[in-house]
Amino acid sequence: MTAHRLKAVGLIDKIVNEPLGGAHRDPKQTAVMRKRALADTLRQFQGVKTEDLLKVRMAKILAYGQFKEIQP
Repeated sequence: MTAHRLKAVGLIDKIVNEPLGGAHRDPKQTAVMRKRALADTLRQFQGVKTEDLLKVRMAKILAYGQFKEIQP
């Protein structure tokens, strides 16, 4: 399954791109990109209560495997 498909079905929240040529070609740039993505994501949660984060996370996990029917 591709990263874009995983995001489309809700199994991941964000796709972090790799440097040109792939992560294995430029590990330092890969680390910089990962660090930036992680810091950006963590900033979104500043000020949010742990209890609220846990509720959202649990709801997301419990929704795995649920399907929505689409009418043609």
